[in-house]
Amino acid sequence: MSDTGTALPYDEMLTAEGEVRPHYAALDNRVASLAGEELAERQRTLERFFLLQGITFTVYGGDSSTERIIPTDLLPRIIPADEWATIEAGLTQRLRALNMFLADIYGDQQILMDGVVPRELVLCAPSYRREMQNLYVPHQAYSNVCGSDLIRQPDGAFAVLEDNLRVPSGVSYMLANREASKRTFPGTFRLAGVRAVDRYPDLLLATLKSMAADWRPNPQVVVLTPGVYNS
Repeated sequence: MSDTGTALPYDEMLTAEGEVRPHYAALDNRVASLAGEELAERQRTLERFFLLQGITFTVYGGDSSTERIIPTDLLPRIIPADEWATIEAGLTQRLRALNMFLADIYGDQQILMDGVVPRELVLCAPSYRREMQNLYVPHQAYSNVCGSDLIRQPDGAFAVLEDNLRVPSGVSYMLANREASKRTFPGTFRLAGVRAVDRYPDLLLATLKSMAADWRPNPQVVVLTPGVYNS
C-alpha cells in the first residue's frame, strides 16, 4: 500500500521485494545485455512494423480523423501456462453462461420471471431485439466470438472489465502484436516455448462451420466487416 492508502499497480516483471519473477528471467537477462539506444531502436522498429502493415486505428475528432498505431510496449506481458489455464477455463465458462443468458432472454425468460434480473433493464435496453424472440439459433450459440477485456488487479488476480459480444474487434492487433514480438526478441522468443496464436483464423472458421443450422461437410461461411481498415 502507498502512503495514501491506495493499492499499487501489480508489477508483471518484479515481485514486491524487487526480485525478477521466474517466467521473466530470460527476457530480463536479454534486456540487461542491451544498451539504452538499442532498446529505443527496437521500439522504433516495432512501431514501424505496425505502420507498414497498416495495423492502425482511427481517432475521430471534429471534422477530421487520424490514423494511429496501437500503443505497444516493447516488453511483452508473459503469462505462465498454469495461470493461463485458469484464465482460459474461466473465460470459457463465462462465455457459456452468457450464451445461456441470451438463450433464456430470447426464450422462456425464466431469469426475468424469477426476478434475478429486472425485467425493464433487459426489455427496455436499446440493444434488445424483439425480432429475436423465440427465433431458432443453432446450438443456442448466440455469440460465437467474444472479446473479453482483462485487467490485472493489485493483488495479481485477473478480472473481466467487460465482454464484447455484439461487435468484437481487435483480433488483427493480437496477431500482428505476436509477429512483432517475434521480430523484436527473436532468440528469446524461440527459446521461451510460447503458445502459438497463428491458428486463430482456422479455429474461427471451424467454429463458424459448426454453427450451420443443417449440418453439411463444407458450408459457406461469410464474415461481414466494414472493410480492411476497420479494427
